[in-house]
Amino acid sequence: IDITGPLYNGMWNYEPPFPVFDMQPLPQVDWIDTNVYCEVFSGLHSQSGTYLETPAHVLGYEKSYPLSKIGLEKLVDIPCTVLKVKTLTPDETGRAPITAEALVACEASFLPHSAILVCCDWGKKWKDRDFLSASPYFTKDAMEYLIAKKPFLVGSDIPRWENPEKHQGFFPDFFGAGILLASPFVHLEKITSLSPRLTILPLNVENTCCAPVRAFVWDQEVKTKSRVTIFTEEKLKNAKINSQKYP
Repeated sequence: IDITGPLYNGMWNYEPPFPVFDMQPLPQVDWIDTNVYCEVFSGLHSQSGTYLETPAHVLGYEKSYPLSKIGLEKLVDIPCTVLKVKTLTPDETGRAPITAEALVACEASFLPHSAILVCCDWGKKWKDRDFLSASPYFTKDAMEYLIAKKPFLVGSDIPRWENPEKHQGFFPDFFGAGILLASPFVHLEKITSLSPRLTILPLNVENTCCAPVRAFVWDQEVKTKSRVTIFTEEKLKNAKINSQKYP
């Protein structure tokens, strides 16, 4: 399942000083004798669309590290838990709080140093005008609940985790725990497996704490592709692997 939100002209964007994404055709190149077609991406920034960020986003580079310091092997096939939050009700700020009670009600089990993905069905609103302005937000007790699970990464389908009008102040504790942040996703509601796996690959940009990504989830315990069969660790121990023919 591809959980990456698309980039396009007129898409949602964080307020200034963040630039606005704008894609335009490259003028014809006069130093070759045939037509070529490319696009110029203006206004692409580290939090355009779906992105991944390290604690340096809040702690700074003296106390943390850029994305390029994370080995790709750590971002592939990450065990994850999906918390599907039920009905959310906007408060006096016009945005719905995601509370610890709402997360506990998901009745999920967690593995240390894995990924936690919080689904509010908000990715369905990616192209809506209020995707950012009406986004649900995490309460401080909800974030304390997530931090206590000792995850490697926390992600969600909401674009604004904090509420400036009702400040929760959890980011220093969140990033102080060394957790990666990934957001906002789409299609989290389509995940049905109890043991999905996340792969999230940022652009290879040096000296940044944050970059756009392509992210997807394997939604079954066993997936086959080409001549490779991917098993969960438990199944691999007990599996008898026979040669098979694949198209």
